[in-house]
Amino acid sequence: MSKANVSKLLQDLPAKHHSLMHSHLTTCMQQFDNLFPKISDFTYDNGQQFRMILLSGTIPMPYKGSVYHIPVNIWLHKDYPYQPPIVLVVPTKDMQIKPSKIVDNNGRIYLPYLHEWRGTSDNDLVILVNVLCMEFSTQPPLYAKPPQPTRPKPTYNTAATGAGYAGYTPNNNTPPTIGWNLGGNNPADRPPQSNQQGFSKSTLEREDTQAVIRNSMVSKVELDLRNRYMLFFSRYEAEVNAIKQQEQELLAGADQLQDITTKIDEEKAKIHDTITLFKTKDEELREFLSQHEKATEEDAVDKQIEPKAPLFKQFLNLYAEESALDDAIYYLAEALRSDVINIQVFLKNVRTLSRKKFMVRALMNKVREQAHKCEIR
Repeated sequence: MSKANVSKLLQDLPAKHHSLMHSHLTTCMQQFDNLFPKISDFTYDNGQQFRMILLSGTIPMPYKGSVYHIPVNIWLHKDYPYQPPIVLVVPTKDMQIKPSKIVDNNGRIYLPYLHEWRGTSDNDLVILVNVLCMEFSTQPPLYAKPPQPTRPKPTYNTAATGAGYAGYTPNNNTPPTIGWNLGGNNPADRPPQSNQQGFSKSTLEREDTQAVIRNSMVSKVELDLRNRYMLFFSRYEAEVNAIKQQEQELLAGADQLQDITTKIDEEKAKIHDTITLFKTKDEELREFLSQHEKATEEDAVDKQIEPKAPLFKQFLNLYAEESALDDAIYYLAEALRSDVINIQVFLKNVRTLSRKKFMVRALMNKVREQAHKCEIR
């Protein structure tokens, strides 16, 4: 079925979550091409009926080296995927439901995966069908009906005659009679040999029927034991695989922890070296402070960078004033860009500050020339 036909089915339902149901249906039909959707009415146990999407067909079941196809019906509510599907096995006339922990007498499937269905990204039809295939391979939900054993028809010998023995003549109204005299030694008084052979054949047929029934029962018990063994084996195998996977994860985690431990050791070594360096610098600073603890206020930090000559002091102040004027012009431009002041205020203040800057720059040049003359002398 094409995607357009699936969309039409969902519109006819109508589906509340159209895109999610459409994606799950198309993906499932691509992987399991024996499943086909249609709209049908599902009847609950209380008699209520709802229109649902019915995904019917067969799914593969690997079992004892062969692949069997199990007929199933998967019902999807219009609230899917936020309501779990309803799954039933549908036996043909030659099959019979085999009740188990996951299949009831009516063929409905009960799985932990369906019980824990939440409609998240971990719940979709492809995963559900794969889980069904896996569970069916360990616990087949159906089995072929055993053939009905046929009872052997009794045989009567109509050719035997003799004294004291009345041979049976078929008659629709008179029941067969068999008689003989047990009082004499005359061979004619004994049952004929042909009649003894007829009874021996009936006995053999009854024994064969009993053997068939006994073999059927033995086969049934053997199959049941084999299925139980496969169930326990699959469970233990799944547990062993889970344990092996956890072991691999733990080994990978151990390698990661080893790498993290190595990095931590390297960081500890770097921190130790840094602490040693800080301690060395701290000792040097303490020694320097102890040597200069008697310094006066004139030895303050600001005093250390103040020029001693008046000419150089004037030059430093002029440089600071020029930098302040540059900052003022910059912030005026930012104010104009932010529409805090208009263009007239900006031009007026920039003109004033530019004059001041020009005068400061000219005075700095004169101070620089005078200082140069002093160095030459």
